[in-house]
Amino acid sequence: MEFQIYGNLGDYLSFNPHPLQFLLINRRKAEIPKRIIMQTSINGYWEDVPREIKEDILERLSLSDRIRMSIVCKYWGAIALQKHIRITSQIPWLTIPHSSNSTELSFYDMSEGKIQKLKLPKRLHGMVCCGSSKGWLFMAKDCPYSLLWHKLANYCHQVIQATIPWLGHVLFQQWRIPESDIFMFNPISGEVHHLPSLFTIPCYQQFLRNKGKSHSVSRFISKIELSSANVSECIVAGAFDDGDLATPIMVAICRPGNNQWSTFTAKSNDKNFELIDFLFNKRTLYMISKVNHIETYILELVGCEVNLKLIPSLHIEAEDVDLNYRLITDEFVLVSNTYSYFYFVESTRGEMLLIKRMYDQLESPDPLVYIKTSSFYIFKMDHNTNQWQRLYNIDDQVLFVSGGGSLSLSATDFEGVEGNCIYFVDDLDYSGEDLCPILSRECGVFYLQDKRVERSFPNTGTNLPLHTRISWFTPVL
Repeated sequence: MEFQIYGNLGDYLSFNPHPLQFLLINRRKAEIPKRIIMQTSINGYWEDVPREIKEDILERLSLSDRIRMSIVCKYWGAIALQKHIRITSQIPWLTIPHSSNSTELSFYDMSEGKIQKLKLPKRLHGMVCCGSSKGWLFMAKDCPYSLLWHKLANYCHQVIQATIPWLGHVLFQQWRIPESDIFMFNPISGEVHHLPSLFTIPCYQQFLRNKGKSHSVSRFISKIELSSANVSECIVAGAFDDGDLATPIMVAICRPGNNQWSTFTAKSNDKNFELIDFLFNKRTLYMISKVNHIETYILELVGCEVNLKLIPSLHIEAEDVDLNYRLITDEFVLVSNTYSYFYFVESTRGEMLLIKRMYDQLESPDPLVYIKTSSFYIFKMDHNTNQWQRLYNIDDQVLFVSGGGSLSLSATDFEGVEGNCIYFVDDLDYSGEDLCPILSRECGVFYLQDKRVERSFPNTGTNLPLHTRISWFTPVL
């Protein structure tokens, strides 16, 4: 990521438009070296400024400005990135698709209108981004071997370990059997936390059988959500799809450091169970599904319990949505409102919102698919009646929706940001659509007042990797 270097604090706080130079920084842990504390700065007595004043200055800076400040000198770098100092409200970044052999990640910073690049730790090389939640990215890697080979290798290792323990230990250290690893990664602080292997999720083995060598792990991970940005107390929930239309999406939970995922099974054990979306509110996991009534569960994890509520998605059809056909030419037909996609978002007021996204599709005799977003409909859960109510405006709220992570912000916290609108991206994984190429992925803004769609973001095009997801990411320390 490129940041500007300023000559002194005065130039920095006055936003001098003429920086001395540009540097590429490496993130460091925010620890103040004792030798730095004892030294007097040649540029002044910044270390003598009362701690309260320093923190007040930092709280007024954006995260990007604090990172710029951190590269002025070691002392500033040590205090600028301290986590306990509050960060100003941050407009989300947009993750840009990347190849599996990439050594860095790219983000579109809407507040500055720039592409920011951050290096990946070496242990995450070869992984792809499968979504984000509360300032964390989820990086995953495919198993390089077939399912049969994985079982055979594990069996041989267990036999050797049981008969010749010392040899089994050596083999495990030198030729460790690769797993389908998945990590939580904070690209700002550089923190990495290992999550349980995907092989501990029963449907992953079925996914490997269904997809074979051409599988992509991003097709298996539908979504991952955190209950908190604090790793010490967070719970991780994931939705996983084995690719078989006859079986439902599997939901599993864990905590960072656990050895395996704990899977969820509905009371009815219905094979037609259909998960639409889910989100955390504190330690309660709310799931939207096609059930007849609200169902409650208690899920056991090591050291804690998780409350889970299944909420019915019935009666949320918008009354003014019709399926229309319009002949463009003799061969092309535009079908309006051909299908929909749902997002589950918690508003800035703590309300549970269900957003329905409608698509138009251009049909042709050729194996070509062109889809575009036509409109959005918003529904709010009425907890008194347990019914969804249609909302026609959301006042000053701004919604950011994507399959890899959604959130809401208040427009009053940001200068120049308009409320009552929805920022959206097309984040579907098209890596398996070999016979039906997709023309492009789209992203833009939908304004609820006049139902206008503005595609103000640059199109990501078809030359970018299609096996990684686009999602909204809120950077945190």
